[in-house]
Amino acid sequence: MAEEDGLDIGTEEGKSGGKKKLIIIGLLLLVLVGGGGASAYFFLFSGDDVEVDLTNEPSTYLSLDPVFVVDFMVDGRQRYVQLNMTVMSKNIAQIDAVTMHMPLIRNSLVLLFSSQSFADLQTAEGKVALKQASVDAINGILEQETGQGGIDHVLFTNFVMQ
Repeated sequence: MAEEDGLDIGTEEGKSGGKKKLIIIGLLLLVLVGGGGASAYFFLFSGDDVEVDLTNEPSTYLSLDPVFVVDFMVDGRQRYVQLNMTVMSKNIAQIDAVTMHMPLIRNSLVLLFSSQSFADLQTAEGKVALKQASVDAINGILEQETGQGGIDHVLFTNFVMQ
């Protein structure tokens, strides 16, 4: 009887250990298949068409020196606008392109500034419109010269009207 009890106990322990091994092996297979599937998905569906996300890149600034000075004739009086500008971009290559093409950019900006209405530049809306027109002008030149824009914002660091 003792042998019978011993055999039964030993047999139950062997069956229990076998089930545990099968469960562990099944879980390992599931993890391997899942990891392989995730890897396959990553390599198959992430290709050259993924765009580079520059939103986490730090911004780079470039001051457009020397200061811009534009004169206006308003009601028979000579008026001036003195303007310091800085461009901002997350693309350092385009900041370098601005430096390279600075004479062309400055020429375009002087023409843009001198075509403005002195009265419009006295309003906040006029200044905001000038900032956007400046971004468009600079990006237009960069697209012409490098094939891409890249300037995110123009900052007026000094704006004096007299």
